[in-house]
Amino acid sequence: MSTTTIQSTDLRRRVREILDRVRIEKEPVIVQTYDTPQAVLIPYDEFEAYEAWRARRVERAAWLSELRTIAEEVSARADLSVAEADALIEEAVQESRTS
Repeated sequence: MSTTTIQSTDLRRRVREILDRVRIEKEPVIVQTYDTPQAVLIPYDEFEAYEAWRARRVERAAWLSELRTIAEEVSARADLSVAEADALIEEAVQESRTS
C-alpha cells in the first residue's frame, strides 16, 4: 500500500477526491504544511482498529501495574527480593499471553 503526501492547501482544493481515495482505495494520506507533517487521513475502520488496540494497551498497562503492586506486597510479606518478584511478574505475563 502506498502513502500519498499532500500540502494542506492542496487538500482544501481536492477534499472530495482525497477522501474518496482514503475511503475507497484504503490509501493513507499525510497532510503537511510547509513540508511538516500535520496529520494522517486513514479509513475509518483502520481508525476504529487503532482505537481498540490503544484501549487494550491501556487496560494491559493497568493490569500489569496492579500485578506489580500485588507482587511487591507479596514480596514484602514473603521476603522475596525485587528480582524474584519481577521474575514472578514475568512468569504471570508469559502465562497470560499463552492463555
